Amino acid sequence: MATSPTMRLVKDEFYGFAKSKVMVVLWVVLPILAIGGYFLFDFLQSIQAEEAGAAADGPKMSVFVFLSALLSSIAGTVAALMIAVDVVSERQRKVFELLVIRPMRREAIIWSKFIAVFVMVSLACVISMSLAIAVDYVRGETVTWTTLYEMAKGLAQAAAVIALATAGGVAVGVISRTILVAVLIVQFGSQNLTVVPMLPIYFGAAPDSFWVFQAISYGLAFALVWLAGWGFRRSQF
Repeated sequence: MATSPTMRLVKDEFYGFAKSKVMVVLWVVLPILAIGGYFLFDFLQSIQAEEAGAAADGPKMSVFVFLSALLSSIAGTVAALMIAVDVVSERQRKVFELLVIRPMRREAIIWSKFIAVFVMVSLACVISMSLAIAVDYVRGETVTWTTLYEMAKGLAQAAAVIALATAGGVAVGVISRTILVAVLIVQFGSQNLTVVPMLPIYFGAAPDSFWVFQAISYGLAFALVWLAGWGFRRSQF
């Protein structure tokens, strides 16, 4: 069965990002370093508790909670930088001039990059959090339905952050003409997008609910990618 040019483009983006060194770090190195950092943090906490005369066997942070917090802060930044730099780099190398001659809409290029980065980085979070639960289980933590529900919420929150950051990154890539400008805007501007979904809740325009926050995040991400695709369709290469 013949595959449409758009689907081939999506597959190409998946293969390209999956083979990148950044994804290798996210899939392999980051979980190992994070878990190692957790045990170091736990060891230092135990020493501090003993010096203060407190009980060393008090409640401690689980590996899953530690890794969830770490991934939420890192994965979004990595996704935004990956896609922004990729878009600018391909424009500078005249790659888009070859892609736009295919029988497809221009914005399909932007959507394919967004989907590929979002799925790849989210998959890295799934792998890392699954490993964290396995480590907690080996350490004697009980895996219950509550634990699995908290894992689902952690993944949903991380995915929302990744979606919003990736959407901001692709928008930055479309409007930027150099990699340096794209990196600076992502680092000092678009990363603040994660605060925007909280504003309706803060001002009382939406209920203070975890899932409402996620819905606002995904809606804003969709709007940003649509605008980026609209701008890309009108760009001159």
